[in-house]
Formats: sequence, structure tokens, C-alpha cells
Amino acid sequence: MTLNPRSILTLICALTLGLSFAPGLNWLAYLSVLTGSIYAFESALESLKNRELDVNVLMIVAAVGAIAIQRTQDAAALFFLFSLSTMLESMAMAKTKSAIEKLMALRPNSVFKVENGVETEIPIEQARAGDHILIRAFDKIALDGEIIQGSTSVDESSLTGESVPVEKQLGAKVVAGTQNLSSSIVIKVTQEDGNSSLDRIIALVKESQENKASGEKISQWFGQKYTIFVLLAFFTSWGVRLLLNQPPQDAFYFSLILLVGLSPCALVISTPAATLSALAKAARSGILVRGGEFIENAASINFIAMDKTGTITEGKPVLMHGMFVNIQNQSPISDNHTVWNQDTTPDEAFLLILQCVSSVESHSSHPIGEAFIRTAKQFDVIISPPTHSETHPGLGLSSTVLNSEWKVGSDKLLKHFNIAIPEVVASQALIWKKEGRTTVFASGILPSNKMPVIAVFALGDSIRREAKTTIADLYNIGIKRVMMLTGDKRETAEKVAEQVGLKEFNAELLPSDKTQIIQKLTEQGNVMMVGDGVNDAPSLALASVGIAMGGLGSDVALEAADVVLMNDRLSAIPELILLGRRTRGIIRANMTIAISMISFLTIASFVTKLPLPLAVLGHEGSTVIVILNGLRLLK
Repeated sequence: MTLNPRSILTLICALTLGLSFAPGLNWLAYLSVLTGSIYAFESALESLKNRELDVNVLMIVAAVGAIAIQRTQDAAALFFLFSLSTMLESMAMAKTKSAIEKLMALRPNSVFKVENGVETEIPIEQARAGDHILIRAFDKIALDGEIIQGSTSVDESSLTGESVPVEKQLGAKVVAGTQNLSSSIVIKVTQEDGNSSLDRIIALVKESQENKASGEKISQWFGQKYTIFVLLAFFTSWGVRLLLNQPPQDAFYFSLILLVGLSPCALVISTPAATLSALAKAARSGILVRGGEFIENAASINFIAMDKTGTITEGKPVLMHGMFVNIQNQSPISDNHTVWNQDTTPDEAFLLILQCVSSVESHSSHPIGEAFIRTAKQFDVIISPPTHSETHPGLGLSSTVLNSEWKVGSDKLLKHFNIAIPEVVASQALIWKKEGRTTVFASGILPSNKMPVIAVFALGDSIRREAKTTIADLYNIGIKRVMMLTGDKRETAEKVAEQVGLKEFNAELLPSDKTQIIQKLTEQGNVMMVGDGVNDAPSLALASVGIAMGGLGSDVALEAADVVLMNDRLSAIPELILLGRRTRGIIRANMTIAISMISFLTIASFVTKLPLPLAVLGHEGSTVIVILNGLRLLK
């Protein structure tokens, strides 16, 4: 136990209370009252200044009443138990509120700025966007940035919960709060202090602790109204007992016991004790929830709608197939590898074509171009700088690569240059299109043998590895309907739905269509919408719970959604629903414990001569029990 001022006063209160029972030392009970009441008086005065009545006011009333009828030791016992309970509550609840301090500790106070080859240590707040910052091995990454020198692996577990280090190459993005593991890198700052991903996450965590669940709002409102009821019950009990000719001192004392027994402390704390623990538990798993009400909403989800691109799929085009022919004799270049597939090793001819096409695309920032470049790197293909590059809007690119003219884009680009597409290529392209693939055509001359070729490539969006098992888990935990919403063609949507085990899907949708579907579902039950946080923002806002994928470093995701999955982990969705159900169960148990203890103490105040300290012990004990019950969610 940390010896802070509150704990020291509690110990003095306990010691003087114990000594007051010794012969001639009963005056120490007044010292016990004094030391035990300091924080209670402070809290009660604050409440009265805000024109509020809370349990602190009730405890002061009970203690003053006990002293008035010369039961000073009872008053001292009341303050000791109340002070001890408050101290234990603070210690327990601190466990669920430490997330912000831990996040703040992830950020160093200074960084090493590199300018003209000279390293200078500067305070983090002086770093500006565009500055070059040195990050040594095992250092914390202080600001969001892009690697401009070196490569490394980064531990992102502090923000995402992902235990496996992430490899970062030249040009990769890194975010504040993560840790460089293997070698020194230089980054170009993209977000200054105060605007980094870490800062936005800290702001979201603060907001999550301020946004209360509906049960917590009800209990707080109830606590205010109920406190007035408790005071009225006290005075009514006192008056009735006097009318029944009960001795005035006994009438007052047993009415004080009723006041303590009816006090709503455990009732008010029952919901936040659970929701704060649930929020902390979720954050440890890379699930940032905007507030307790969304934990509560997750428990009662009936329907789940999921966007396809970037949610069920990775959201990045991947080069999956390729075909190429010699246009001089309209025959395949290679008898054995007419069509290249993603899971096969390409032959030399294909690698030459890939080199030329990826070189043309190296001057493009389009995601399709990036897919070609990633594949080229995968097979160690050297990308040569293109010359005389020209962009043809809506059609594609043309460039000179290794002294050969190449054109890369849609079939319309080749038609624009009067280049005939062989039937075998057109037929294969049509097959891939029907499978929902994006096709890219290329025409040029191989630098090795000056052979003119025409190629067609098929690109697709790969399905997330865990999508199928996650959807099966959602059905298994009792979700009535899980559906996919996408703007893609029906053929593509049908293929993806079949692969991941989805029973329902809606294709060729505009964002407004998705919103209408969510609206109809909300009329039937509680709806969870899962999207990428960009074009799904209206649907995310409309759903009972909106979940955004790709939260790490995503401004839109952190602003648009109720829940952000920091590590894009789909399996976090059923985890969140189950956590919500556990939280709801613990809240109900806490409410039952609190109401049962209030009922028991109320009845006991009428039918037994219950001592005031025992009433306080029962009241404060139930408060500690509901807090400890809520802390079980942290496991």
C-alpha cells in the first residue's frame, strides 16, 4: 500500500479509534473522527457548492448525528470504514484508469534532428513537419513519419496489441509510441507533436473514460434523486419512531442506521466499475472504444454489416495472374507458362515483362502501380527508371524503358494507339473480369530479344486470413445476420461471400445505399457496422456501434467510428461482443448486490438493534465487492 496522505490519515483514524477503547483514552475517538473526516468533509463541501447531494453528505450527516447523541466511537468507526472503503475504491479504480499514463510514457521528451549531416537533440515540441529525425535501435519513435534512410523492424504492440514485430522498409510509415527494434533509421516527420497518432489515441482514451454508459448515467441521476429520498426517509423514520414513543436517542440512532443502510454508494459505482475495466481490457487488445455506452451496445447486437474492401479484404490490389503472347506469330511465348498464377514461380520471359511494366508504373502513385512494384520486389526484379513518361488520363501510361516503348493501362489505351489485342489475350481477360478481377494490359518490346509482346494481368483484393473464421465465430455466438455491403459488381461480391462463408451480401451499392440498409436494420434491432472509416463514415455513424478498421495512424477512423481496431484484427469483433456481454452480466450482478445490501440493512434497521458500525461495514463492504467484481473484466 502506498503511503499517500489519504492512507496515512486512514491509519491514524484506525489507530486512535482502537486506542479510544482503552480506559481513560476515550477522548481519542474525537481525534479519530477528525482524521477520518477530512476527505469526507472536503468532498461533501464540493458537492454542496455544486448544489448536489451525494453519499459524502449522507456520511457527514450520520457522523454528526452520532456525535450529537454522544456515540463518538460509532462516528469514528463510521469515518474509518468510509475512509478505508474510499481508499480501496481509489486504488482499485486506478487500475482501470492507468491507460493514459502508460500511453504518455511511450513518448520521449526529446528527439535527434538531423540537418546537413549534424545531429542535434531538441525538445519534441520543437520538431516540425518535414524535419529529419534519427531513431536509434531500441529507441521509442516519438513522432509520426516516413522512413527516408535505412530499414528496421518495429514493435507496435503498445498500440495494436500485435506481438509480432513489423518489418519497415524505405518509404514505410512509422507512428509515434512504437519502438524501433533492429537498426537506426532516419524519418521525415509527417505530424508534429500534438497531432501524432499517439496524441489522437490519447485523446480518444480520455474521451472513452468521460463518455458514460447509459446504465452509469441512470445510476448517477438515480443517485442524486435517491439521496434526497434517503434524507426524507431518515427524518420520516425519526418522526414516526418518536410518535411511537421510542426513546428520542434510540429513535435518532436507529434512523441514522436507516440512513447509512439506504445510502446509494454501491449502486452508483456498480456500472462505472465494470465499464472502465472493460474499456481497459479492450484497449489492451488493440480495441479502442469511444465510451462505456458502446461497450454496453455491443452486448445487444443483432445484426452485423461489413464493408468488403479494406474490411473483409485487405484493401490493397495484388497481382494475381499474368498472360503474354508474341504478337508476331500470335502464340504464347512459353508453352509451359502461358498463364502465370500468384502461387507459381514466373519464368524468365514473365520476369522481363514484369521488369518493364513495373518500371513504367514506378512513376505512378496509383495502388495498381504499387501492386506491380511490390511483385517486382518479391522476385528481386530490378526496376529501371523510365524516360519520356506520359500520362493518358483514364487510359494509362506510356514510357520508354530500357530503350523500348511500353504502354500500360486499360484495353482502351491499346486501342487508342491502334494496337490490336490478340483473341487469346482478350478471351483470358474476359474470364478474369467475370471472376471480379481488375485487368491491366501492356504492350512493348522485350529488351533481350526485341520480341514484341502483348500481356494482360489480373489484379484482385486478397481476403483477410481470419475473415472466414471470424464470420463463423459471429454466427456461433448467436448473431442473427451477418452481411457484406460493397460497391463492387455482383460477381465479385458473390465470389468473396462464398469464400468467407457469408450467407448474405448486397453489391453495386453507393454510400447512400449502405446508409439506407443500415437504417432498415436499425428498425429491427441493434446493428454493428464495420468499415474502413473513410467512405463508410455515414453508415458507421448511423449504426448502434460503428467499427473502423485500420485505426493505426488513420485520422478518419479515429474520428468517424465508435470503436477503432488498431491492428485491423477481424477476430476482435466477436471478442468485443463477448466482452460487452460479460460487462452487462457483471453490471447486473453489481446492481443485484447493491440493491440486496440496501434492502437487508433497511429491514435490519427496523427489526434488529443493528450497531451503526456494522451498518457502515455492510454498506462499504458492498461497495468494495462491486468494484472488485468489475475488476474481474481485466483478466
